[in-house]
Amino acid sequence: MLVGIDIIEIERVKEAFTRTPRLLQRLFTEQERLYCFSKKNPYPSLAVRFAAREALRKLHPAFAIGVAFHDVEILSLEDGRPELLLHGSAAEICREQGIRKLSLSLSHSQEQAIAVVIAEKG
Repeated sequence: MLVGIDIIEIERVKEAFTRTPRLLQRLFTEQERLYCFSKKNPYPSLAVRFAAREALRKLHPAFAIGVAFHDVEILSLEDGRPELLLHGSAAEICREQGIRKLSLSLSHSQEQAIAVVIAEKG
């Protein structure tokens, strides 16, 4: 089992996207942006999705290099649970590393967002 975790300040994310709005398209898929901006305050949802990408990068060294931001997508299921979808190089790394299942947990407070990714190998 492998574990990756990341925590980030929501205000820092808000400041970055306010200062450089084009980062939104660079970092998040259209589906993610639509979901986050359907909320009254999109920044906690954006921050927790960014933290999930970083948690995946920390999960295994292979994810830290050569994985495009759009190769990782975090969607919400109808029941509200987050779903981690991997595309392109991220999906290929899972196959190469023998990772067969990824679990994702997301949470945030007023100030911070946290994400945990757990991978099962074999």
